[in-house]
Formats: sequence, C-alpha cells, structure tokens
Amino acid sequence: MNKKIAALVSTLVLTSVLAACGAQTQTPATPSAPAAPALTGTITIDGSSTVYPVSEAVAEEFQIENNGVRVSVSQSGTGGGMKKFTAGEIEITGASRQIKDTELADAKANGIEVIEIEVAYDGIAVVVNNAATFTDNITMEELNTMWKVDSTVKT
Repeated sequence: MNKKIAALVSTLVLTSVLAACGAQTQTPATPSAPAAPALTGTITIDGSSTVYPVSEAVAEEFQIENNGVRVSVSQSGTGGGMKKFTAGEIEITGASRQIKDTELADAKANGIEVIEIEVAYDGIAVVVNNAATFTDNITMEELNTMWKVDSTVKT
C-alpha cells in the first residue's frame, strides 16, 4: 500500500475525531484549488477493540468521500494489530498503547515507516461489589501485583 495513502488516512482519522469534538463554524469561501486525483485501492486496519469503533466510523466516512477506496477494519487486539502492522500485512493499526521499542525495530527491519497519532485515551474503572467478602478496599499496589505479566495471583 502506498505510504502516502496510509499517512493520509491516519491524518484523516485524527482530523475526523477532532472535528467531531469541535464546535461547528462557518469559514469564509476561499478560491478553489485544483482537484486532487481520485484515490483508489484498499486499506486494511486492525488492532485494539477499544479503538475499533473509532476506526470503523472514520473508515465509513472516508469511503463516502473516497468511493474508490475500500477500507476494511478488524479487531485482533493491540498486540495482534501491531504484529500484523510491523510485518507489513496491514496499513494502519489501532492501539490502546504506544508502540514498543521491539515493535519499532520490527517495523524498521521490514521497511515500514511508523507515524504515531494520538486519537483518544481510554480508561479503566475498578469497582468492588458491596457483596464481596474478600476485601473492602483494593490498593493500587494490589492491582499492580494482580495484573503484572508474571503474576501468580489467582483470586
């Protein structure tokens, strides 16, 4: 896939999300620039399930404006999307974290230029049910211990 198209789509993702959040204003008319040639091709997006709804909505709007481009959006998780992206299997990945140094190295080794664009932040709320008998308070330290990659905590 053409890197320019991938960069354009990434920019459009950010622009679309930001435009949707802003107030609508009228801009004065400016002289028209020559029309850009119509885009054609296929763009494949995969990655985080939390970013998926944004990617899907932006892909839909992009295709309305560029009906010669087919955009497919999937969700295999941040790690799965990164693996496909750094291997050159997809053009864009939605991630719920920054790219890791090892992933950057993989992308570079495969001749893939990485452009990171923050689109949104996601958050996690930890809630303890009032009926829970095992605790009346969970500390950040306990949460960190519980969710560490090599954690042995089971309950």
